[in-house]
Amino acid sequence: MAKTVEAQCGYCRKRFRLRPDQVDREVRCPHCKTTVRIHLQTEAAKDAVRALKAEGGPPRGPIASRRPGAMSQAAVKNRSFAIVWAGLLAVALGAVIVGLVVVFRDYTGPPGEGGADREGASAGNVVGGNAAGGAAAQGTGATGTALTGGQPWQPSAAPITADIKRVLRGYADETMTYAVGHVTNNTEEMIRSIQIVVGLWVAEDGEKVGDATAIILNLPPKHTAPIVAECRHDPGARAKYWMLSTWDTNPADVPRDLPPLEARNAVPVGDPNSVAPTGLVRAEVTNHGKVPVKDILMSVLLLDEKGQIVGAARHRATQKIEPDATEDVQIEWRHTAGSLVRNVEVWVQPHFYQEK
Repeated sequence: MAKTVEAQCGYCRKRFRLRPDQVDREVRCPHCKTTVRIHLQTEAAKDAVRALKAEGGPPRGPIASRRPGAMSQAAVKNRSFAIVWAGLLAVALGAVIVGLVVVFRDYTGPPGEGGADREGASAGNVVGGNAAGGAAAQGTGATGTALTGGQPWQPSAAPITADIKRVLRGYADETMTYAVGHVTNNTEEMIRSIQIVVGLWVAEDGEKVGDATAIILNLPPKHTAPIVAECRHDPGARAKYWMLSTWDTNPADVPRDLPPLEARNAVPVGDPNSVAPTGLVRAEVTNHGKVPVKDILMSVLLLDEKGQIVGAARHRATQKIEPDATEDVQIEWRHTAGSLVRNVEVWVQPHFYQEK
């Protein structure tokens, strides 16, 4: 069992436990669900955590935490005092204004209510298709538990919102696990590349399986793309818990001049044997860049009739597409019964080899 230390949330003041490697990182409080950054209050606490990491002994006192960018506790009290005075002054000023209005007989009644509705574009850039199916069957993927409470992760003023829905195990002869969900570009400009890392664990306070990583290229403004983050591990490892670890826009080791691709009319094609755990995903892929593309990476979320994720696929397709040209591209899915799959969400981008 992994050693844990006691921390205190700077927002709700409740205590909880966390792993030593989460110190000086942002985590979600299990009580109030606020994202806080764990930091050490004293040099003694720092020495205790160092000892825990080196020898496995827990520190004696709680580690303090705070919300990112939050004020100290004393500042919060002073701020509350100022808010009370500001409220009293506002009430007094309002009374004076109303009195003046009554005196001069110039009161015209309350203003009408108005405003404009604001819509955010949350749909992906790919339209999924339908597939015929037969009798119901069970899929082989398994859902885990989010260590962050399963809430969409959006740091303050962040350019992206990342939301991991579940983990899917059993791929590549039990040596690969997918963490799947969606990422949204919150900005007004295209983000050339986004790297997302999701930590996977066997148990909430147990052994870590590894990190699932996904890189999304050329995400247009206000658009959403499916995430299929891939983690390779030892055979038989069973991740049940996950937590978004890090994200980065335009990382230095990812090319920024790769041409944008677009997939349309994506459809799942199940095996004639309705319970067979294999099938194909076909899509029309257009190259919107200025150079040809020879290798394509296609990431796919397999959805049931209710729109729930029941499987995933992430494969490379070798097919040349000239600039402004459209070609039919297909990849195979595995480990999901064809009778479960009704729709797909697809993201396509040029395949590249990242230097390790």
